[in-house]
Formats: sequence, C-alpha cells, structure tokens
Amino acid sequence: MKKWNVMNKVSMLAMLLILLLIFAWGASAQTIRPPGGNTSNGGSSGDTNTTVIGHLELVATVIKNEKPEVSGNLFGELDGTSLRLLDSPTGQYGYLDITFDFFGRNNVFRYVLRNDLPQVQALGPNDVVQDTFHYQVITTNNIEVDAKLTIYILGNPSVSFDNVEIEFNNSSNEASPIHAGNAAQMGQHMRGQLTTSSDRDWFIFNSLGNEIINLELCPEGSHCKDEKAWVMYVFDADRFRNEGNENKTITLRTYIDLTNETLSTTQTNHPYLLYDKGYFNNSLIGIIDPCFGDRRTLDIGVGSQPKSYLVLITSPLLRSSGLDEEGNIKNNLDSCGSGDTLLKIKKGQVKIDINSDGITEDADIIEEVIAAHPYSDDQYTLRVTRTGADPFAVLSPSSVTFDSIGQKANVAKMRVNNQLYSVKLEQLNTPISADMLSTFGIKSIQQLDEPLTADPYLPTYNPANQIVRFPQVLDTQSGIVYSVEMLYHPESNILSLLKATPVN
Repeated sequence: MKKWNVMNKVSMLAMLLILLLIFAWGASAQTIRPPGGNTSNGGSSGDTNTTVIGHLELVATVIKNEKPEVSGNLFGELDGTSLRLLDSPTGQYGYLDITFDFFGRNNVFRYVLRNDLPQVQALGPNDVVQDTFHYQVITTNNIEVDAKLTIYILGNPSVSFDNVEIEFNNSSNEASPIHAGNAAQMGQHMRGQLTTSSDRDWFIFNSLGNEIINLELCPEGSHCKDEKAWVMYVFDADRFRNEGNENKTITLRTYIDLTNETLSTTQTNHPYLLYDKGYFNNSLIGIIDPCFGDRRTLDIGVGSQPKSYLVLITSPLLRSSGLDEEGNIKNNLDSCGSGDTLLKIKKGQVKIDINSDGITEDADIIEEVIAAHPYSDDQYTLRVTRTGADPFAVLSPSSVTFDSIGQKANVAKMRVNNQLYSVKLEQLNTPISADMLSTFGIKSIQQLDEPLTADPYLPTYNPANQIVRFPQVLDTQSGIVYSVEMLYHPESNILSLLKATPVN
C-alpha cells in the first residue's frame, strides 16, 4: 500500500520543544533586561559616548536531518544600527551567517546545522545540545546592548517515540488508548501527569487472549524511576463497568469520640481509598503499589477470549502508621506506611456531661481525612507489552477504510476532545519519493450524537501534539490493515502521513 508510506518525522517531544523555543523567541526578542541598572561609559567597544544597558537573549531551534537551517532578526525589537559579533561564527555543530537587511543594517542571521559532522550525527532521539553566539547591538540612540543567540539542536526524534495521555481522561469512558507492544516489538512509552493529588488518568488496551501481558510503571532507566508517587491499577474493563463503583463515595466524619456524635461530614471517592476498602475486588487484576515493595513491573495472564483492559494511575494515600500519637504526619516518612488509609486526626477537645449529672469529661474531636503521599506533578512513564496475539487481527466497527484507487478514507468515528465525529478524508497528492509526505484534506466532518465510550480501536486526535492515531486502517484493495499516525496542520486544515505499520 504505497499511499500510506512510512515516514518518521517530528516527535511530540520535538514539537513541544519547538513551540516552547518559539514562544521564548517571541518573549525575549521584545525585552531588554537590565541586570542592575544602566552603566555609563562602559562596554567592550571602549567608546566613551556609548551607554551599555542590559542584555538581549534570542533563541531558535534546528533538527538533525530534518530542519538544518533557521533564520531571524538579531536586533529583535530593538532599533539597532549595527552589531559586533564577539564569538567565532563557527559553532560546535554549525555556523552563523550575518547579512544586511534592506536598510543596510547587519541584523539578519542564518544558522546552518552541519549534518555531516560526526558530533551532529551522534545525537540521539532524546539529545538536545546548543550553539551559543555572543554579540553587541548598537541602537540609534547610541546605546550598546549585550546580546546572545542560542541555537538548540534536537536529535531528530521519531514521531512515535512516546505516546502522551489525552486529557481529559479522568473517567473510564474517556480512557486514552495505549499503543501496546508485542513479542516482536516493545511497546511505546505512554507519558502522563497527575496535575493534582486527586487527579486520575485512565488508559485502555486490549488482547485477543491466551497470553501474558507485561506492564511497567516508571521502570529502570526511566526519568521517574526513583519516585514513588504513582499507583497503577489494572482492571477487567467489563467487570469494572458491571461493578459500578467508579463514582462510589465514602463519607468522612468529624465527630466526638466519647459519644460518637457526628459534627460534620464530607464526601470523597479517591480510587486508592476505594481500593483499600475493597470496592474494586471483583474487577481488579493487578496493581503496582509504591506503598508496598519496590517492584515497578507487573505480569498478568489473560483468558482465552478477546477482552479490553483498563489501566488507572492515581496518587497513593498515607496510611495510619504515618501519623504520630498526636495525629500529626511524621517527618521524613519514606513510604506510605501501613494500616488504614482513612486517617483519624485530633482537632481539639470539648467538655461532655455523659451522665447528665453535672460532671464533665474531656472528649476529643476527631476528624477523618485522607492524605496523598507522596504527590508529584512530574510526568510518569507507562508501557504495556503483549507476548501473544496481535490485538488488531480482528476488525473493529471503529476501523477506518481507505480506498487506495479512489484515494478516499472513511472515518466512521473519531474522538476530538470529548466529542465523536464522522470524518471523510481525501488524498491530495501521490508521493513520488521517500522524502515526500502524503497529505490528506478533510472532505467533510459531522458531529455524532453519541456518548463517548472507551475503545482501543477508536481513532483519536491529541491536541497536545496535533497527532491523529488510527489504530486500524483497512486498505479495501489489498485487505491489509495498518496502524497509522498523521500530523494535523490547523493552519491549512490538512493531515500529513507520518507512519503506517501493517498490523496483520
């Protein structure tokens, strides 16, 4: 199927870095930041009529093998007349050209990455290095500004280096599909983040059965391996829905201990508390719990029937052994402790006349609380690898069909944020070389009046990196099924093909 030729382009990581760098460019190019006020009669030029004030910092980025050049305005928003380059125009990874603009001012730069250099070709997918050039700008007011241009060089990552969770995925029916691996190819990492201690991230994957599935949470070699801030639960998706306890709430009381009189109540449904109280017993298959042990991997055996599985990531909760006798959280607590996750903390005392005889006793006011421990807003990594059958060997009703002769694709259902759409695509070009991207235009799009449900086969658009994933694309001419990734370009409303991998 030549139309879906495989292309490895900019990854989510690279795209986010580019956006951040572009933002930094725009912000820094408009600002002169004085480090400590004006300094008169100074500067390296020795010009006693020149005032040195602050500094200007500009940034840009290039990508190995992919975006070898970048250009821009070295004056930023300054009204400059000339500049003086203080460093060599030849950097460690490329070189800088400075030319004159229309008005004869030397403010236009072009940085060219030397892809032929061994230190450039040695850059890996996760590597980011930089060339830095210092210079001075002379303004029309004879003010001298110290300036710096930083060129970031990215190591040409594949677009499929990582998956990233699609927010919002705080409920099971919004679960983000996991691109799991198999016996022949390790699965991709899924990167996620708990934005608050009460946040929950749901994912979904499936299996044809009769296999062992390996799950890893912050395994050895990952950036989060030394943190114990996340719990991973694995559920049988059908049993979990039938169990019906996802939104179960538990009442927390503030009460008087001697009389058990309730003073106030609050509701909570933190999943770790529900798990500790046994509400997931009928659907839970396995768990990685940082409160007990150091294992970061989990193997589960699955039955003979095709089935979907839900993965939930939450924060763990502190247990009662983490409190001292006064009900305060112990300092330097390395683990969640043991005991109950529903903590009882003394909030004061009241006088109680228990026997109504005028004799009072001191009674403690007890508040029931839960406490996340520990909590991290760093990103975690999750990976799922199957050891048996291909999960996409059975066609789903959510599959995309592609007519390679008519050059049209029909997407019956696609998730965009929390809404389903029916989309028809039309191929706009026929690539004539391996370097040419196949592009598709959106011929029509229609909103569907259907509730969103978790489906590992559902095509999904991720606004975080503009990637559209099609787990199943059936070429109606050849009968081959592909897993496809495309990059959406909002400015032109087209999609470019990034990757197409046969799955059957």
